[in-house]
Amino acid sequence: MSVSDIAMAKACCADLYQSDLAQMLLGDTRHPGGLILTNRLGKLMGLQRDDWVVDLASGNGASALAISRAFHCKVVGVEFGNAAALDASKRIAEAAVPARASFLQGDAEQPPLKSQSFDGVFAECSLSLFPDKAHAIRQAVDLLKPGGKLGISDVTVVAGTLPTELEGSLGQVLCLTEALDVDGYAQLMENEGLEILHQENASEYVSELLSKIRTGLTALSLFKGTRNPELAGLHSTTLSLATSWGDLVSALEKMVYEGLLGYWLYVGRKP
Repeated sequence: MSVSDIAMAKACCADLYQSDLAQMLLGDTRHPGGLILTNRLGKLMGLQRDDWVVDLASGNGASALAISRAFHCKVVGVEFGNAAALDASKRIAEAAVPARASFLQGDAEQPPLKSQSFDGVFAECSLSLFPDKAHAIRQAVDLLKPGGKLGISDVTVVAGTLPTELEGSLGQVLCLTEALDVDGYAQLMENEGLEILHQENASEYVSELLSKIRTGLTALSLFKGTRNPELAGLHSTTLSLATSWGDLVSALEKMVYEGLLGYWLYVGRKP
């Protein structure tokens, strides 16, 4: 894949992840467990007051704000989508409860930040979307001070088990199409010299999210053909596609039950 093709893929993925459809199906944080797992990851990382932390692929800023408030640290969010980065900055400015967070537009695989300047870096449900995961982790480790920690939460899929129908939009929204298996993320971290401190199964939150998606799909099918203003931003073809996703959600629920699909948290420390 050429550099321009990779850039286009990242832009499309960023747009899809910030779409009205993703908001309706996944909610504000766009990942299993929501802020419960965001705060759990921060706790496992041992974040402290006044730590400098990077949120890679920070989206609308919900996780960065939560981390800043819960751990009283300073968070820099890096988001490929310019509109999402601007929305996150606006969210900070309008927040009723202050948070020490800032956001910039940039490539999370090439973060425009100073090497060895941060106490922590975290990536929630984003590494699975990166074309070059090894490079992304290498760049994240480069940002860390000695002793700094990388926290990852992401979807896991046993290789060769994902239905081919999920190689399209729904698979991208759910971070499935390029996800690794349970050992894959840990191996990438170890390859970059990190000591794995924690590896935790949080797969029950996938089932919870799938149930939420099923409810959202039902709502879309009921609203199809109406002029409901909440759906004004959703293209009619997207609505038609969404109403056909119910069987795929059932297939994913079966995969979770069989242990083929999950969600795991990882924390590694830089020597």
